Amino acid sequence: MTTPSSLCHVLLERLTDPPGAAATREIRAFSGCRNERLRLPAFLRHYRALGVERFFIVDNDSSDGTTEYLAEQPDVHVFRTTNRFHEARYGTDWLNALLAEYGIGCWCVTVDIDEMLVYPGSEQASLRTLTAYLDRNDYEALSCLLLDLYPSGPLKESSYHPGDDLLAAAPYFDPGPYRQMSIDLCPGVLVRGGMRERIFYPEFRARTLGARIYDTLLNRVVLRVPFLRDMPRLQAQRRPTPPCLTKVPLVLWDQTSTYLNCTHWVSRKIVAPETGCLLHFKFLHDFHARAVHEAVRGEHYDAATEYRRYAEKLVQDPDISLMYEGSSRYEGTTRLIGLGLMHDSTAWSDARMKLM
Repeated sequence: MTTPSSLCHVLLERLTDPPGAAATREIRAFSGCRNERLRLPAFLRHYRALGVERFFIVDNDSSDGTTEYLAEQPDVHVFRTTNRFHEARYGTDWLNALLAEYGIGCWCVTVDIDEMLVYPGSEQASLRTLTAYLDRNDYEALSCLLLDLYPSGPLKESSYHPGDDLLAAAPYFDPGPYRQMSIDLCPGVLVRGGMRERIFYPEFRARTLGARIYDTLLNRVVLRVPFLRDMPRLQAQRRPTPPCLTKVPLVLWDQTSTYLNCTHWVSRKIVAPETGCLLHFKFLHDFHARAVHEAVRGEHYDAATEYRRYAEKLVQDPDISLMYEGSSRYEGTTRLIGLGLMHDSTAWSDARMKLM
């Protein structure tokens, strides 16, 4: 399959024969991956249970059996590219190309392989029930918090095998703090905080009020001026910032839809007032090796500065544990609602209660 150059800069080799857009409004999942054989069985099991009917996955030159495993799955349509991740805007172009060809008219779940979508009541209410509710209320998207999950002990001693329960292996998360700021990209909010800020960006959390004001002015005013944003001296003033935790993984896709930066921001949509979480299972026993590898490969955002920071921390403390006195064990979506990490509504609660 050759995708239009305006959407994607690569040739995607079709390994299975995908259908066109479904008149029945299938719920479809889209993802990109590289060497994710460890997590794929749990990923597919989770989304099949939620109600995803087909998967469209771009494999970026995996060498661990990922491609072969995906090609064996009857509901997975896998595409392979050997092109460079950063040249496709960190995979955004690949996903937009597949969504434009196979997502229009469908509710589309676009997530990484290490991200598991949950939303208020998702233990009982399927994606079909949720999207029917969103349709009735003319909502076009659901935004989520990316919530990092981690094991109870040192990362290198955690044990996980393909097909195991991810929550059993990594059941803990930081209940806070998380900070929100408004932004002029859909869904209108930027969230930072949580475990990765605590462990890998402690100096960012410890900033004074003056430093926070300075950073806000620099990033939201000065660096938005076209002739200033590319000045090396001003760029050098930017402080390393922890990852953005805003995601928009569930979208009713149409001809005007596009992701702007991975799945952090999407073209203008009517976003539901309810929110979900993406349980993020990056932090297993393979994290150290993956961080070092990606730091050297340099294909992620900003020449992989985030992965270089991970690798440096892990070299300093190879026995690192991500736990602290405030760590909370995942106990379901009701607990996340109570902590304010996802938002429910009376309307959605009533809609799903009718199923019980």
